[in-house]
Amino acid sequence: MPDEIWDDAADHFDERQLSGLILTIALTNLFNRINVTIKEPAGTRW
Repeated sequence: MPDEIWDDAADHFDERQLSGLILTIALTNLFNRINVTIKEPAGTRW
């Protein structure tokens, strides 16, 4: 991520909130990658 974008985000969020945001993005990415493997249609129930 470019420093300019990080600086803009840091203007709006404190360090703890930025950490939470990064964790949320990483977790979403993980679930998307798992879903590509198992090919579970979105919106279905277990």
